Amino acid sequence: MNFSFTRLMAVMKRDMMENWKTNLYRFIGVYTGAAMAFLFGMYGILSSNRGETAEEQYTSFCSTFHSILTFVTFFYLMICASRIMEVMNTKNKRISYMMLPATIGEKFISRVIYVCITSMIIFSVGIFFAELTRLILLPLFDVPEEFYRFCLFDIISNTSLNYNALYDDSRHNFIIVLIFLISWFLWSHSIYILGGTYFKKHPFIKTWGIMILLFVIITYILGNMVTKELFLYFEPTDKSFWINAVIISTVLLIFTVINWTLSYHLFRNSQITDRKLFT
Repeated sequence: MNFSFTRLMAVMKRDMMENWKTNLYRFIGVYTGAAMAFLFGMYGILSSNRGETAEEQYTSFCSTFHSILTFVTFFYLMICASRIMEVMNTKNKRISYMMLPATIGEKFISRVIYVCITSMIIFSVGIFFAELTRLILLPLFDVPEEFYRFCLFDIISNTSLNYNALYDDSRHNFIIVLIFLISWFLWSHSIYILGGTYFKKHPFIKTWGIMILLFVIITYILGNMVTKELFLYFEPTDKSFWINAVIISTVLLIFTVINWTLSYHLFRNSQITDRKLFT
């Protein structure tokens, strides 16, 4: 059976209709958490003024929330990725979902779009309305004029500013850093997609636990293999540093493809029977 965009849209529509409460709760959670963080964070920075100018306070506000937003976004996307099999977490749900008039590939793509793109849209809309709420409530506070800006643009702009020291104003090095970060994120995301298709209960916690264990083991092994002098030798200005970054990025992308392939294999084999990695 060939790929059909019409069938894909039908499956996606079903996902959206059956999960509208989950999407609503997720939006409310993101919006409420972000709005409270914006307001209390702004109040905390203003109340702890130690002689900074209004511009310095606003810059501190944006820098703080840049770090927080990066951390929260990463974990939010990982949690959503681990819930890719949410519509098939019981035998009856698996039978119902797999009886839909669509190919396995179309159903898998539908779930990927839902946990990756749809979830990110919900998160972005929640953050956007939280920032609008902050701006609407500003007249209730005695805040400097600088805080009346739409801060999301300034928070995002901090990303490029933070990497200036790494790529040393070289566009070539900046691209390498960007590729490395993207490949690392895609690999991490694919790990949680794989964990979500393998574990039936608490996939995020189990996958996160395995990742922490592997991190500790790898860190211990590398700590014994790599000398302090060799570790300190790696500098962003050294050409070998960038070569290693390209090699690591390539390896991560290869493992990303492998993880997605295994995830599809598990998704395909979980129609009625329990999930098995090798069958």
